[in-house]
Amino acid sequence: MPLTHLYQEFGLKPNGASDGVEINDLELEEQKLEAFENGYQAGWDDAVNAQVTSHTRISSDFEKNLQEMSFSFHEARASLTKSLQPLFSDIVDTLLPSIARKSIGGHVVTQLTEMSKKQLDQSIEITVSPSSIEAIEMLVENTIQEPFIIVGDANLGEGQVYLRVGSEERKIDLDQVVEAVGAALTTFFNSQEQDKSHG
Repeated sequence: MPLTHLYQEFGLKPNGASDGVEINDLELEEQKLEAFENGYQAGWDDAVNAQVTSHTRISSDFEKNLQEMSFSFHEARASLTKSLQPLFSDIVDTLLPSIARKSIGGHVVTQLTEMSKKQLDQSIEITVSPSSIEAIEMLVENTIQEPFIIVGDANLGEGQVYLRVGSEERKIDLDQVVEAVGAALTTFFNSQEQDKSHG
């Protein structure tokens, strides 16, 4: 017994017979157009979503890279600053005082020359540390012609000098300059350590 009556026929119907569904050419074109528009819109939506996702990922990666670069920069700066601290400390503790001692004479001569121009024929008094008397005496003898006296004061450091020409007085304090530079460096390095500890 044949089983063909149990299965649907997909072939052409004989003699133009129909199963009740007829689609004319206009409806077929409309369906094709609708299918095309739906496909186009779906493709457009996919492209927009892909672009938004890509943009979000790129922005996130860029932000992460900037944060890493910033962190690396701050780490490098902190490391460099820490490595320079001993050098700067040596400069302030050793080099600057030595330079101050060697340059104090030049400062004394410059100040005395200026002061003497304003008060001619006035006595000059130079008060220095006892350890600086000999060096200042030799320097002044070769450059200052007016009468002068040099007085030693144990309370003064090697970078400190008091000058008096007539009624005018001036103080040269290179020790204070060195101390101020040292304090500024200490403050700087302390602030760097605090910045590092606070993130």
